[in-house]
Amino acid sequence: EVCITMASESVKVAVRIRPFNSREKERNAKLVVEMHGNMTTIRDPEYEGVEPKKFAFDYSYWSHDGFDVDENGVFTPVSPKYADQRRVFNDLGQGVLDNAFEGFNCSLFAYGQTGSGKSYSMVGYGPNKGIVPMTCDELFKAIEGNKNASVTKYAVTFSMLEIYNEQVRDLLTKNSPKGGLQVRQNPKLGLFYVQDLKRVPVGSYKEIEKRMEEGTANRTVASTSMNATSSRAHTVVTITFDQIVKNEAGQETKKSSTINLVDLAGSERADSTGATGDRLKEGANINKSLSSLGNVISALAEDTGGKKKVVPYRDSVLTKLLKNALGGNSKTVMIAALSPADINYDETLGTLRYADRAKKIKTRAVVNESPLDKLVRELREENEKLKRRLEGGSMEMVVGIDANERDRMRKELEDELRAQLAANQYMLGDLSESHDEKLRQTRIEYDAKQLELIKQQQERESQPHLVNLNEDSMLSGVVIHILKDGDITIGRRNADPVPDLALSGLNIQKKHAMIRVVGHEVSILPCSGAKTVVNGYPLTGERLLEHKDRVLFGSGNHMYVFVNPKNTISVDANIPNEITWEFAQKEIAEAKGFQTKVGLGLPRDQQIAQEQVIELLPLVSQVNAISEEMNKHKAFEVIILSAAAQQDKGTKPKVMVKMKNLMNNNVWLWDVGKFMNRRYLIQDLYERFLDNPDEVIAIKAEEDPFWEPVEDVLIGTANVFLQSLLYALDFDDVVPVRDYKVGNVDICTTHCGISFCTTRNLLKLFDGIVIGRVSKRGHWLLLWCPQISQERHY
Repeated sequence: EVCITMASESVKVAVRIRPFNSREKERNAKLVVEMHGNMTTIRDPEYEGVEPKKFAFDYSYWSHDGFDVDENGVFTPVSPKYADQRRVFNDLGQGVLDNAFEGFNCSLFAYGQTGSGKSYSMVGYGPNKGIVPMTCDELFKAIEGNKNASVTKYAVTFSMLEIYNEQVRDLLTKNSPKGGLQVRQNPKLGLFYVQDLKRVPVGSYKEIEKRMEEGTANRTVASTSMNATSSRAHTVVTITFDQIVKNEAGQETKKSSTINLVDLAGSERADSTGATGDRLKEGANINKSLSSLGNVISALAEDTGGKKKVVPYRDSVLTKLLKNALGGNSKTVMIAALSPADINYDETLGTLRYADRAKKIKTRAVVNESPLDKLVRELREENEKLKRRLEGGSMEMVVGIDANERDRMRKELEDELRAQLAANQYMLGDLSESHDEKLRQTRIEYDAKQLELIKQQQERESQPHLVNLNEDSMLSGVVIHILKDGDITIGRRNADPVPDLALSGLNIQKKHAMIRVVGHEVSILPCSGAKTVVNGYPLTGERLLEHKDRVLFGSGNHMYVFVNPKNTISVDANIPNEITWEFAQKEIAEAKGFQTKVGLGLPRDQQIAQEQVIELLPLVSQVNAISEEMNKHKAFEVIILSAAAQQDKGTKPKVMVKMKNLMNNNVWLWDVGKFMNRRYLIQDLYERFLDNPDEVIAIKAEEDPFWEPVEDVLIGTANVFLQSLLYALDFDDVVPVRDYKVGNVDICTTHCGISFCTTRNLLKLFDGIVIGRVSKRGHWLLLWCPQISQERHY
């Protein structure tokens, strides 16, 4: 057996900055990041005179400006400073590829806030291919051009999975088991693997590209029907590259490399940490994987520095699967994506600090090369041992536990043994069955799917259709619903009869809407009680659909653009050529009365508030739909708390979410962070409700994310002018109480007074606030007004 170990080496870390996006350009954003060689600096936009913070990395890629777009849509450098996709691949991806041919495991993962450009670096967009497709392409080019006579056979397999809310989903299959796939540990190697994950043999880059498109389509459908937020999901592409090599003695050995390409979920906004005071924060899976990954990176960095620490790999599914990449047998590269805008300063600084910790980690890679006959023999021997344990009863008697607990432990152990047996059988089949035969069978199955896609593409060019929109631009335009002549019914999958266009998700009724296609004209009619929104406004009756209209079904992610090839003239000349998720959400926000159009020079805090409103509106809509479906009698609303209403909490407008009890009108105001935390708990509760309604109905109030104890709540503010104090005069008047929301009007009045009194009289008064002593004679100043209850306000 050959075992070549490399000296430990640090994780390579690169950072990359993207151009301003359209939203940042509208807001006249300022650049806060600079790069000089491998040095990256960031300055705080609120403190211009302060020295910028400096970070050094293996690579600092400037992709903010200094480029042009050629006739094919490819970004090409016009400045030597600009780093294009090819340069990033040459520095990072080519090294991964070279190490794979040597037999080392390789891992490359991308980190950064949502919208910072992670997916662009990893996957690319349009003709600008990212690291993943370029690595796959170059892999097969290298195989075809390899003249090494000792290598008798190459075998490449591909898998693609997603981790969302601590559940693993196979993206190469349409149906996933409830609760996701199981993550198990190989007791012999100590590594974690995903049980029953589909691994398909591939013979060319084109086949990998098609498989990635299939995975992206399945990911889009799942996130839409589950109301999942795609930016909170991790995507892991794994390529296993085997080389069968003959040595001088004629013995065949297998040199194997596992390449993990990981697109991590978007990191949270820095101001979303209001959940730290939430009584239920421990139960949420919101960004659990990312926080666990941060803890693992910190522990490994300290371990490298000489401090021995227990590395918490088991804290999340992601860290289990990345155990080898971060702390074991792998050559690892991390690319951190940066936003250039001042509005994202806090998030960008957090990303830089995260990357700075990662570069301290050291891994020790080993060439994975073993004789084939020895591998087969060891696997068969291990399988025989596992079978004997299963047949003979694998559970020893344990003192002090009852029969039910012993049965449960026995079942868990037997499940583990069967899973290990199945994994070994798969490896044996992989070694004994011809890769070419498996590849041939896979191609036959896939060709049938491709015929359907070709047929759909032809129909798109001539028939009206709906095209999905997703917050992740990579997932937009993936789901297509062709609208053929006649009446098309839309509704839930479990309706009887089954509708022509079957959807699942929040607020989707069994009979939701109907689309009528007559020649060049297409109209839509909502069913009674069903929520359908067109161009931001609720649909109340039948209306004609125009080319590029935006249609939302229910309260989830079923957002579509209507495309009519038969009549491509749009009524509204202001509609952009490309409709995006952001455009559709802005439209909905404006219809609800929020200002989204930005003038130049708008303060940074107001820009952040507008960003948060647009992000929160679809999430609040989803939570309202869950509340309605579960009969929780709670209504949620996005509000902007005025500076005056915050008293000692700051002077900037603050975005909050108001929860109102529809039974008694009690009100609570949640920070954005607390709402985001509760939203994930509410979604988890809803999924449990769908599986077992009786169990969820019986939940304790303290464990219910919809429940809050009664608390004092701000209903408004009143201004009392103190000019009378100059003349030592009492003040007694009725003052208006203004709503706490920005720009809102008076909601009620209250009697208010300011009086001078002695210490003796002060003790007799109540319901007032003592401001302080105003003279040496013992006179006090008293501000008084009656208490205003929530009941009085409402």
